[in-house]
Amino acid sequence: MPLGGSNSSNSFLVEGIPDPPPGQEFVGRYRTCTPDYFRTMGISVMKGRTFTDQDKPGAPLVIIINEAMAQKYWPGADPLGKRVRFNGPLTEYPWMQVVGVVQDVKHELQTPVTADYYLPHAQDVWSSMVLVARTKVEPLLLAADMRQQVWTLDKDQPVFEVRTMEQVRSLSVSLYSFSSVSLGIFAVIALLLAAIGIYGVMSYAVMQRTQEIGIRMALGARAADVLKLVVRNGMSLALIGVVSGLAGALALTRLLQSLLFGVTPTDALTFAVVTFGLLLVALLACYIPARRATKVDPLVALRYE
Repeated sequence: MPLGGSNSSNSFLVEGIPDPPPGQEFVGRYRTCTPDYFRTMGISVMKGRTFTDQDKPGAPLVIIINEAMAQKYWPGADPLGKRVRFNGPLTEYPWMQVVGVVQDVKHELQTPVTADYYLPHAQDVWSSMVLVARTKVEPLLLAADMRQQVWTLDKDQPVFEVRTMEQVRSLSVSLYSFSSVSLGIFAVIALLLAAIGIYGVMSYAVMQRTQEIGIRMALGARAADVLKLVVRNGMSLALIGVVSGLAGALALTRLLQSLLFGVTPTDALTFAVVTFGLLLVALLACYIPARRATKVDPLVALRYE
């Protein structure tokens, strides 16, 4: 089931395509399902048909593939009617005919879509199954009824891990959510520390120029001109620091790519917000003490150490 955490892979051979060399086998993830699985899960059939009750033991073996597998092994051709079989070192597996193509489904958020194929459960019986149901009411309200239906068929059959798809999705990303939240908290703390540090350094640098400001004011410089000069010099240093930081961030954020969903390591909006925030802090750190210094009596400013 998508996002269920259980994925089975197997190598296979494709009729009409030379067998791959050892170590480069054709590999795909496969699942067995009953005829109503695709309709229940909302997986569209792009070509051909789904499984039917006629796909049973003794009937011709059939297989349904996803779009990724069709495009990879039969690009520009119709995959319906093509045949594939499992690739085993000891057993000559029978050929299975492609009868349908369904849309791609992501089974893991952190991995791209791969070649997937489905086998009818009647022709590939497993010892355990996942029962999927679609309902218009609260899903968990049907849990007791579903258990009872299963026990009507087999009273000794265990039924466990009853979950909604929302719970399945949340569980599948829980580890990544925790990592993302943790990184987010540390990132906010780091940003606050950086802002405090920038404010402290810039404010101290401007205060060190209080005597210079007093001299300029005593010589007749206008307060606005002195303020612009101090802010411009301070922001020049801030820009150098921000540009250096952006270069380092662009080089290192790619290491976090596996923890990002729906956003790229070089997301322009994120970098723009952080840059704007740090420059705003630097501007305030320059402006506030500089403005305060321009309002001090020049004689007092001249005596400032």
